[in-house]
Amino acid sequence: MAAGHLVMVGVMAMTPVHIRSAGHNAAVTLRIVGVVLSVHIAGMYALSPVIGWLTDRVGRRPVIGVGLLLLIAACALAGTAGHGTARLAIGLMVLGMGWSCTIVGGSTLLSESIPVHLRASAQGLSDTIMGLAGASAGALSGVIVHASGYPTLALVAALAAAPFVLLVARRGYALP
Repeated sequence: MAAGHLVMVGVMAMTPVHIRSAGHNAAVTLRIVGVVLSVHIAGMYALSPVIGWLTDRVGRRPVIGVGLLLLIAACALAGTAGHGTARLAIGLMVLGMGWSCTIVGGSTLLSESIPVHLRASAQGLSDTIMGLAGASAGALSGVIVHASGYPTLALVAALAAAPFVLLVARRGYALP
């Protein structure tokens, strides 16, 4: 869950900055940012009932694994979009869907894995770690974009998710 949140916040936080760098006037930039982030938020939440159903149907770990793969694909799409609004919007929508898979699958797995008397504390710790991961990603994403650009940020974010895909695969959990 923390890895999914880290990737999502890092890429999403710098997307408006990337859009602004295209050199559009303020009104056009605002419109593009509004559309891209609206599609991203739809990706995060619109399919969450379906993702919850899939989590119950195919399992927590496969949904988490698919979420991680979606996050990596989203980084590839967004990182190679240049200033193409449609490709960037699709990348951000996929980013939101990947985040949703890691959060829904991960939180379900966590709550099932912890005894009831420890569940609230474990979920609070998980939320704290997610918050720290997101805050760190938000802070570092600006530094990365300033030093090397948005495509590099997307690459770094994808690389942050990759070890978790390997962990899922190494542990023998089949990805659908």
